[in-house]
Amino acid sequence: MARIYQIARIKDGGADVDLHYDLADYTDPWRATPPETVLLYPGYCRNVEFWHAWVPLLGRDYRVLRMDPRGYGHSAKPAPGVEMDAEEAARDALGLMDHLGIERVHWIGESTGGRIGMLVALLAPERIASISACNTTAKTGKDTVDTYALGEADQGAAIEKYGVGEWCRRTLRYRVDITKIPPQLGEWWAREMDRVPRHVAASAFRRFTVVDVGPRLTEITVPVLLMVGDNCPPSRKQRLAEMAREFPKGRLVHLAGYDFGIHVLAPELCVQAVREFLSEQG
Repeated sequence: MARIYQIARIKDGGADVDLHYDLADYTDPWRATPPETVLLYPGYCRNVEFWHAWVPLLGRDYRVLRMDPRGYGHSAKPAPGVEMDAEEAARDALGLMDHLGIERVHWIGESTGGRIGMLVALLAPERIASISACNTTAKTGKDTVDTYALGEADQGAAIEKYGVGEWCRRTLRYRVDITKIPPQLGEWWAREMDRVPRHVAASAFRRFTVVDVGPRLTEITVPVLLMVGDNCPPSRKQRLAEMAREFPKGRLVHLAGYDFGIHVLAPELCVQAVREFLSEQG
């Protein structure tokens, strides 16, 4: 199948919503059984481009679906004053799967993108084959909320003051190991996040500060892989270890030598861990 990079129009109640996505399939066309699909879902205010290195690493064995969540990247932007909740984001992903005729995916999410995958598994468990999550916690910790506020009332106020791009530049060291990136990567990161309007970013912040899947982790029965950089703060690693024990089929993997931003800084190591995990699930 040729590579697709386009807009899907899905239904949300009575309204149409345009979602930007990329579907790549470089598997052998003569294979006896159709390939499984992995869905790569980005974190807060990020888009399909943050997964670009993963496509060739997975594309020979899986169909690789990436999407811009509503409000992010090139997907439709809610109007000012319109608030989305996390379950709407989960239903958008299911709507895109329906549009493409995809029954089931291996969900791979980064940060809050992993949390959305857990919500999808709770809403429609038959649509999720497994979840792999990079640096995903069950809820947003108070330490994160305080850090990203930059001295303002909250993160939303800081974004309204500085704009998404400048806010990203000022907080980049909290989401990626800046000792391991060239300056141009940091500027690209801020530029891509700046595609998100201020009001959408502020709304998404409010959405994720109230979402807590912790009390329902035991209900997620699909295999779950949690990945974290071994140089992350001990509190973050402890939170993920506790989560891994809550899942009926949970596992935690530490990636040595890395802090935050492992999905961009160490895609080969992440994909290796995901491949081993999926292979063990059969």
